[in-house]
Amino acid sequence: MRILCVSDVVDKYIYNSDSSGRIKPDLIISCGDLPQDYLEFLMSKFNVPLLFVQGNHDDYQINSIPNIEGTLNLISSSRFDFSSNHDYHKTFAGIEIDRKIVHFNGYTILGFEGCNKYNNGKHQYTQKEMSKRVKSTYWKIMLNKLRNKSYIDIVVTHAPPYGIHDKQDIVHTGFKAFLELMDKFKPKYLLHGHTHIYDNRENRIFDYKGTKVINCYGYYILDI
Repeated sequence: MRILCVSDVVDKYIYNSDSSGRIKPDLIISCGDLPQDYLEFLMSKFNVPLLFVQGNHDDYQINSIPNIEGTLNLISSSRFDFSSNHDYHKTFAGIEIDRKIVHFNGYTILGFEGCNKYNNGKHQYTQKEMSKRVKSTYWKIMLNKLRNKSYIDIVVTHAPPYGIHDKQDIVHTGFKAFLELMDKFKPKYLLHGHTHIYDNRENRIFDYKGTKVINCYGYYILDI
């Protein structure tokens, strides 16, 4: 399976070039801080589903859209949602996965929005708040293990884990709760954005105890 991972900046290669035939993704995952119309453009261009979490600069307009069931049918029949108050009919073009577990082509995916709190804006959390949010999903992960014989394959976040691809300033400090999540459930991948890459020599991938932590700034193609 090929995943087009995007985050933080509209990439000229993806947006302007005839990249459809070369990339050919099965799924798009957004790690946040991207314009809503860009995400809808990518869905239209590649004709595949979109899973997303919101970043600290996002405020997507959640509108009812027609034919949402047609989009959801692209998710495998084993997909299930544990939330009692989530309405997919109010999702703009993709599927928001903040604290949601979804299945796609046999892989289990879980998301967490937001970054470290710095000015009380939307999608910002203290370390303690994010820890509570992450731990609130543990029972869902355990239930997924019982039903599907595995915990979590892919974790999608906006901010990075603490000490991995993060920065010293308060805005770009990573979350310790993501380290605890990886320690406990050992996902194959953690995809994040938020920290920008200005030097192509900078390493996007960090191996944390068997979990590949990938900075998806701009775009990254993940083949699994």
